[in-house]
Amino acid sequence: MGKDARRHHRVPLVGPVRLSWEDARGESRFAQAKCIDVSESGIRMECPVSIPSGTRVQLSAERIRLSGTARITHATPYGGKYILGAELAQRTEPKIAAALREPWALRGPSVG
Repeated sequence: MGKDARRHHRVPLVGPVRLSWEDARGESRFAQAKCIDVSESGIRMECPVSIPSGTRVQLSAERIRLSGTARITHATPYGGKYILGAELAQRTEPKIAAALREPWALRGPSVG
């Protein structure tokens, strides 16, 4: 197999992600996705709907302390859902970036 060409290391992080965007007709759309992994510049999610490549989305993933704007880079069918890749408009917050180097950094006391 070839060498991984990704620019940044991915860290598996599972948690809900709220997405919002405008469709081709300019109508607001919303979806609840599940984070699969995250890097300094991107996120991979499982989503019940396909979002076209190039679409700008607002995302919020409170559990992993990530929010902002991203651009969908791909939507791949996976069973009855889609695996979405998205490039973040801004790099991840310092705490997320630290977790990418030290995955235990995001673990903390449970809230509940």
